[in-house]
Amino acid sequence: MRVPYGYQRSGNEIIVNPIQAMVVGQIYDLYLQGRSLGGIANELKAQGIHSPSGNAVWARAAVDKILVNGKYAPAIVPADKYWRAQIERERRTNIDDDGRKAARYNSQNVLSGLLICGECGKNYRRITRPIGEVVWRCADKVENGKNALCKNSHTVSDMEIK
Repeated sequence: MRVPYGYQRSGNEIIVNPIQAMVVGQIYDLYLQGRSLGGIANELKAQGIHSPSGNAVWARAAVDKILVNGKYAPAIVPADKYWRAQIERERRTNIDDDGRKAARYNSQNVLSGLLICGECGKNYRRITRPIGEVVWRCADKVENGKNALCKNSHTVSDMEIK
């Protein structure tokens, strides 16, 4: 059996790992302060904290996995904080009641929803590439990559848009 991040084996027992438990608590705190999964991952990287798999870079999925794991409450994260995070995850999700991704993308950027792909008609999304460059891309390309129906849409830098 694999031990979740924040815990460790001690003989036949599983106990709290105090250093990792502080990181788990920080993840919940940052999330409840409004930080995105990517923002939290970047913050942990900037602090030099290694991911559960030992990588210097945290994946958004690793942060999300910690947020959904009920094994952190109440031993590492107070139960009320865990449940507030679950409510916040539900509020932020783009999955509709039928289990499908919602068609509408939600961003706080003032231009979101205003830029439309001339080829497929979907909205352009503001994304940050791994190298830190901010660009706008067709939602079809963002969601489906090489399998996108939209083949000729252009990626536009954030500076060009502004």
